[in-house]
Amino acid sequence: MRCLAAFLLLLALAPTAASQAAPRRVLTVSLYPFIPEPEAAALQLKQGFEALHPDVIVRFSLNPNYYSRKPEEKGLLYEDADIHEIDVVLLRDLLDRHHLQPASPEGLPALEPLARQAATRDGTLWAVPQWMCSDFLFFREDEQAVGEAHTLEALRKALPPRHGLLLNLDGEDQLGELYLSSVLAETNRDPDATLAHLGTRPDPAILARFQSLLAMEPPGLGRNPAYGLNEGFYARQFARRTGGAFVGYSEMMHEVQDESRNCRVEEHCVTASQMRVAAFPWADGRTRPVVWVDMFGIDAKVHGQALADARAFIRYAVSLPAYRSLLIPSPGHAARSLLPATRGAFDDPEIVGANPLYPALRAIMEQGVVVAAPHLTSDLHRVAAGLDAALPKGH
Repeated sequence: MRCLAAFLLLLALAPTAASQAAPRRVLTVSLYPFIPEPEAAALQLKQGFEALHPDVIVRFSLNPNYYSRKPEEKGLLYEDADIHEIDVVLLRDLLDRHHLQPASPEGLPALEPLARQAATRDGTLWAVPQWMCSDFLFFREDEQAVGEAHTLEALRKALPPRHGLLLNLDGEDQLGELYLSSVLAETNRDPDATLAHLGTRPDPAILARFQSLLAMEPPGLGRNPAYGLNEGFYARQFARRTGGAFVGYSEMMHEVQDESRNCRVEEHCVTASQMRVAAFPWADGRTRPVVWVDMFGIDAKVHGQALADARAFIRYAVSLPAYRSLLIPSPGHAARSLLPATRGAFDDPEIVGANPLYPALRAIMEQGVVVAAPHLTSDLHRVAAGLDAALPKGH
């Protein structure tokens, strides 16, 4: 009995394996929140990275006020995190505030050229791109004339009767972005020179093109604010054949597929295999879409072991296994259809097999241009306000 008591005392005083083990380090990552199924994407990245780095806990945030410039709303420019996922329109703002440190190219896969350009300033790579996006013209395989239209008039004639073009023409973000693609294609000028002459009133020729676009929309669509706030609305209307074609980001294919999964057979909703894509004629006979890039940047305050952990996470997030986990859907789910920023992911047979339009989307995007300048968002909002005032509220 005395021996047992001594043994129990020794056991109580002896350090346990748990107490000897070093505590797991915490890495905070703010992800770009506006992608299909963002919570599931965060969980997939967390599980994949922590399996390789069991000594690190990744804590994600999805900032609902991401684009807000009000300090009290803690948008991207004011958030506290080790890693920030940055929309290229905000990169210059973060650099001007000295919030970032240069990215390490060590161990990174080959990046798509436009993605690398977006993340580079004055010869320095400041962030590591994960996603690329641009606006595309989506149509059904039985409407090939739509994809062959290189002018707005040809597009108008090619659209099936009673089923026009689906395109959100409401909201300062949307109008500013579409206006920039139009003016870049129309003038074929250097982006910086174009931005320097944006002004507050829309160019009359560009305004006329927007009026023509609105006239192509099915009645009641295009300028309804409620529809514009519902990001997937027009893609889901396309799935139900309300329109003959729609303009949107590649990830809007996720909305089409997700909507089609809920259709009755007799509704004949558009399936993924029936979808085709073409470049949208931002100017007659010419396309020059703006390409946007989301990229991982490391906060300037991060150093030591935390910096090593942050770099390791970014290398994983743009690795082929991570892209496969995010872009190859599980059974019963629609593909996210986001465009990867690395060459290896675009060339991967498994990823392309799950996203067969990727080669066409990539070829269209390569005709585009990356735009990043100080106060880009506010400049686009200013010209968008003029465009919004000049367009009718409905049709």
